[in-house]
Amino acid sequence: MGIRRITGRIIGAVLRRLRAVLVEAESNSCEVPFDNRSDWIGATFERVRQDPTLRERPHYTWGVLQGCALAKVLGYERISVIEFGVAAGAGLLFLERIAEYAEKLVGIQIEVYGFDTGIGLPKPVDYRDCPNLWLDGQFPMDVQALSARLRKATLKLGLIKDTLPLFLQNSPAPVAFASIDVDLYSSANEVLQLFEAPPHRLLPRVVCYFDDIMGRTYSDYNGERLAIKEFNDGHSVRKLSPQYGLKYSVPYEHIDYRWPECMYLAHMFDHPLYNEHDELRKPMRIDITGKHADWRASVRTNSPGK
Repeated sequence: MGIRRITGRIIGAVLRRLRAVLVEAESNSCEVPFDNRSDWIGATFERVRQDPTLRERPHYTWGVLQGCALAKVLGYERISVIEFGVAAGAGLLFLERIAEYAEKLVGIQIEVYGFDTGIGLPKPVDYRDCPNLWLDGQFPMDVQALSARLRKATLKLGLIKDTLPLFLQNSPAPVAFASIDVDLYSSANEVLQLFEAPPHRLLPRVVCYFDDIMGRTYSDYNGERLAIKEFNDGHSVRKLSPQYGLKYSVPYEHIDYRWPECMYLAHMFDHPLYNEHDELRKPMRIDITGKHADWRASVRTNSPGK
């Protein structure tokens, strides 16, 4: 029985890898037309990751591509992408690189921001901050060293409760993607104030990645999950929801990865563009074989605020 189980696992791993290779070859052999659809995002995601400098953080790549595609289809000329919780800066440097790639690919201007105290984590307040996991001052930043390497990203240093309101007052481009890796419930609460901003500061749906919601001692009653629940309970027309089933849309090799389970959308139901068509082409019929037919260009009635 043990040998059969091991053999089955080996065969399963080989088949998964073979399928991933075939999917990659297919995506490389045919150009998928640009659209805010999972087929374009998936094929482009695979193409991007052929660059060894852009393989490290698939959740950033997917989030930026998804945010860019939605913005471009809705007519935006510029967007913002944000990392909350920069630490030493590896993630922000990667976010810069994928933003530069996406700018050229999609033809949209992307502003990159990183929020951090600069001196490490704040002191946990109570059990909701998971003090069993985190320490005051953990993950400090060498501000000078990181600043010297940044090409386009802007650092916002200080407590988020102070820096985020000022940021929103200074006319940033509408936010399309946010990585939330602040570890503590209290800090996550402050980050989620972003989604209380006026509609012209946000896309109608903002792609989010929450880093600290899986495994360890996280639960619905502490950490970032509790902050999400309380935000949803306290807002009637702004909600955060997982992208359910995303792992079945990402390239096959990522189906067993953790990151698709950490991707959310922040829904701004009161946004003037929330109900606008968010794909360029719409299938009007399904033929007898089950294939989409009679594709038509979607028509938008509103224009985004600049």
